[in-house]
Amino acid sequence: MVLPEAEAKLFYKLFLSLLEYVNWHLQVIPSTKDFWSAAKLPIKEVGKVRNALYKNPNLLVRFVEENPKGFSQEELAIVTSWRHRVEGKFYVMRYLKQYTVFMSAKEPHHLYGVLGLYDPIKETLAQAGPLPILVEAVLLPFRDRIIYDGMIASYPILFGAGIRGELNKIYNRMKLREGIIEQLVGPTGEPQRRTSLERKATRKPVPDWRPMIDEIAERVAEIRQTETPLQGATLKLLRAVVGLAQTAFHQPENREEYYHRLRQVHSALTRLENFLLEEDDG
Repeated sequence: MVLPEAEAKLFYKLFLSLLEYVNWHLQVIPSTKDFWSAAKLPIKEVGKVRNALYKNPNLLVRFVEENPKGFSQEELAIVTSWRHRVEGKFYVMRYLKQYTVFMSAKEPHHLYGVLGLYDPIKETLAQAGPLPILVEAVLLPFRDRIIYDGMIASYPILFGAGIRGELNKIYNRMKLREGIIEQLVGPTGEPQRRTSLERKATRKPVPDWRPMIDEIAERVAEIRQTETPLQGATLKLLRAVVGLAQTAFHQPENREEYYHRLRQVHSALTRLENFLLEEDDG
């Protein structure tokens, strides 16, 4: 969930050099000459220069053209790619093994797989409460991955069950529809998005299990008589589970039907549990 240490160091080397260049031209913090000491500055002061950078994108272009630090072409390509940043408000939706998933707060919604720098984003937001968390951040391309620029602000908002449910519906819909955006630019630094769906498409294709599941459903439907109420309750649970599987494989985007089938499974399971409890009590 974080960049390798060498790449995190490279990011700060490039980013702080760019901020130093911006500050030298705009004198946002007149007393600061060397941004390598930025770690000693209040984050609010560094944030002022960072905001000035995004308000004056021409300075990024000039920095690359002048190359005052003598960076390599590969390093300059990384800086150039930051023209294609994504900034604004996001909902932090998931902490996954490979990255943290940000969802843009404004429509059209998109999902982004974001890496931390030295610390996992989960640790950075540890005091912000449970997911989802509303944050303001700037997402930057870094080679074939997405990071944030080291500054992230969270809003002290605790969402109720209704809003959480709605946000999760949007998350699930977008994950199925376009996947999680994992890359913003290509090797040249120009826009070239890659998503989790495209990455998974390169894997060995999964067999089509729908005919087999449909056959199981037909076989289960043929079972009509049972010897005991417990067997009948078990059979009802089996039918409900098979119906849920059919929805999952035939209508994966139909969340309303999915939840309907899930309630049927829950009802059948409860009925079976009650039969078992009655037999144990007897």
